[in-house]
Amino acid sequence: MKLSIFTVAAPDLTPDQLCEAAAASGIEGIEWRCKETDEAVRAQQASFWGNNLCTIAPSAGEDDIKPFDEAARRHGRQAIALTPYISAGDLEATEQVFRLAKRLGASMVRVGVPGYNRTANYNDLFEQEIRYLTEVEPLAKDYGVKAVVETHHATIAPSASLAYRLVSRFNPDHVGVLYDPGNMVHEGFENYRMGMELLGPYLAHVHVKNAVWLPAADHPNAPSAAKSGVPEAEPLNTLPFACSWRPLASGIVPWKQVLADLKAVGYQGWFGVEDFSQAYDTRTMLGVYAKQMRAWTEELQA
Repeated sequence: MKLSIFTVAAPDLTPDQLCEAAAASGIEGIEWRCKETDEAVRAQQASFWGNNLCTIAPSAGEDDIKPFDEAARRHGRQAIALTPYISAGDLEATEQVFRLAKRLGASMVRVGVPGYNRTANYNDLFEQEIRYLTEVEPLAKDYGVKAVVETHHATIAPSASLAYRLVSRFNPDHVGVLYDPGNMVHEGFENYRMGMELLGPYLAHVHVKNAVWLPAADHPNAPSAAKSGVPEAEPLNTLPFACSWRPLASGIVPWKQVLADLKAVGYQGWFGVEDFSQAYDTRTMLGVYAKQMRAWTEELQA
């Protein structure tokens, strides 16, 4: 089993600290978060999507790259991916990150996908993405990296089947799918194994996290959501639910089943933790993740 860490989930560790902690937990692969960080943000407290200390800038020069490269080498870790926040259609930004990935020896880069918020027609956004990926594919081939489309809520690829619709006309050696069951709790759930079977050779990478949907606790209809057979206090007042992150064993994604399904379809790629639950400090989270994944995998082999 090949374990990795997407450094968005390790915002309070420097590259060297992260690689040291990954090595201590037996996590071999590093997926560097890739984004510019404003100076004003750097003064803030460490956070996933703000002042993340384990983030490399797309514009990084050799001096900026050195701490990331040396940290991985010092602790015997492997850079497997760069995960930027590219806008769909931005070829210049895409090539910039491909160039950086090649320099770091990373084999995958997450590419842009249009968001979906009901203001633009899906079919138009689909055509926009196909035009983009048509130009991305030869770039990926030239730089020796695989462009991956992530299953992600609030985009036009929230599910395995919609991601497949985007990538299926391209060569799976150069364009694939980053499969994220945790995101699919928010939106896009499909039978896990069916989605994997559909993706076939396009299944390039897997992110590991979990989430739950919970009702508003103070709503008058909350008791009806908690237990079957309880009449609604206010039948015309719809009860809002919210989705939030949870530790791996405590959310909707049945990770033992997902691992069994991945084994059934012959998946041999990386498993990248992206735990946003804040249930543990970063170092502990890495250790718990590695322990869980190895134990669950051993159960499948028993």
